[in-house]
Amino acid sequence: MNTNSLTSRLDSLFEIEHDKNRFDGTAVIGTKDAIVYKKAIGISNRIWNIPMQIDHRFDICSINKSFIAALILMAVEEGKLSLDDHLTDYINTYSYQGKFNQDITIHNLLNHTAGLPDYDQVHPNLSKNQHQIFKRKHFDNNEYIDFISRIPAISNPNQQFYYSNFAYHLLVIILEDLYQLSFSDLLEQKITKPLQLEHTFSTSNNRIVFENIVEGYTYNKTTKNWMRNQFIDLTLGRRIFSSAEDLYHWGKEMSSPVLFNNKQIELMQTNHVSEINQEISYGYGWVVFDGKRQYRIGDIGVNKKYIIHGGATEGYKSMLINIESGEYIISFLANTGDQTNELDLAKKIAVILYTTENEN
Repeated sequence: MNTNSLTSRLDSLFEIEHDKNRFDGTAVIGTKDAIVYKKAIGISNRIWNIPMQIDHRFDICSINKSFIAALILMAVEEGKLSLDDHLTDYINTYSYQGKFNQDITIHNLLNHTAGLPDYDQVHPNLSKNQHQIFKRKHFDNNEYIDFISRIPAISNPNQQFYYSNFAYHLLVIILEDLYQLSFSDLLEQKITKPLQLEHTFSTSNNRIVFENIVEGYTYNKTTKNWMRNQFIDLTLGRRIFSSAEDLYHWGKEMSSPVLFNNKQIELMQTNHVSEINQEISYGYGWVVFDGKRQYRIGDIGVNKKYIIHGGATEGYKSMLINIESGEYIISFLANTGDQTNELDLAKKIAVILYTTENEN
């Protein structure tokens, strides 16, 4: 690999994206053996004009699903639950006015085949202004289960793939009950501390000060001004904050595992929805590409095996990819909201990686 050429081309890519208001953030790219590229570009905090640093921490959005799925598989390994267990068996101590299909299993929650709704089904009174009112609700676990139970299901379980953030939020509640620990403590004890992911954490307290947290922004194309994120309540504690380098190491864990056995890795990276949907390939917390065909979600244009998951929430974008068991691991985080097209950027990075490689 010509590292000088690679660095030059990647630098040019990120500088172009930054100049076009499409990327402020951090990126770490490497292989299973070593990091080959790091980049921090743009502004971390626009009020104080704080430059982006490589160890700055972002909301990683839906990449949190890979952590949640991994924790569930740890609980399975410890005999605390089974993938075939039913959701309703784990929430029967809660009171809720709506209903959940009694056939929904842990497996269904993990691979989005439970038929549960998502944010799009939240009542318009709560969903307007990017779900502002909903995101400021101070739910406890019982209130949140009740809230989800009242939203009509999309389908019966095992009928279709329907991406549901609520499914993974329920998994977090189940984990907290199984271990009698907060999600933040569980994440630290089971994953971040053993793997020395020093910049990765979860919290349920908006008042605690954590260092080097990047502010999220959205861009007003009419006024051409950056707008700060609105307040988001962290009470449920399911959000994870991390750095691009920590995420690189998490991606590396998926092919060079320290914490997980081969069965757990296989379960996370197996397409569990092939009998339901031929256009999507989803494992447990990861979109899975087998190198044989392209799928509708997560296609970065390489005919190789890889796992991928991106994420988007107000002001933040994220991406983590492991190609061919560590041939390349790509991690990047942005605080430029919808200005960043994370899949398009991942495709551009992949083109540079493999064209540079082919020159040698």
